Amino acid sequence: MQGFKHKLLAVMQHVVMVCQGEVLLLRYSGYQGNSVAGLWGLPGGHYISGAPVDDLLREVREETGLRLTGRLELLKTYVVKFPDSFERFGVFYLYSMGDGPKPVINLSHEHTEFKWAGLSGIQNTTFIGTYHKEIVEAVLSKDKKL
Repeated sequence: MQGFKHKLLAVMQHVVMVCQGEVLLLRYSGYQGNSVAGLWGLPGGHYISGAPVDDLLREVREETGLRLTGRLELLKTYVVKFPDSFERFGVFYLYSMGDGPKPVINLSHEHTEFKWAGLSGIQNTTFIGTYHKEIVEAVLSKDKKL
């Protein structure tokens, strides 16, 4: 199953990383296509290895340089239709870093910049999908009805 990825069976995973009441957002480069270049999203990627949490932790490490060691909390699952007309299944997790110092972020070529944003900081942020914005707003407002 190593390296398996099929557009009909794609599962996407993202993590909402919260530190000092703000969420880590990444701006997409043209690497993943013009349709997402310049838009903001959450760290994560496709589930491809047969070990979903390992895939997510690998993606976060590749995209941000961070090695998450704490507990991931399942937030929500969703289904989204992409421009290619195929639906993808997605999973959001929460990772709380508490009130400690914000970690150093080392971006991969997949992203051009990052920012930590609170609820007011996401107002004018253009996300890759409404599902990302909705989950970020719910986490930051501590809405448990995700």
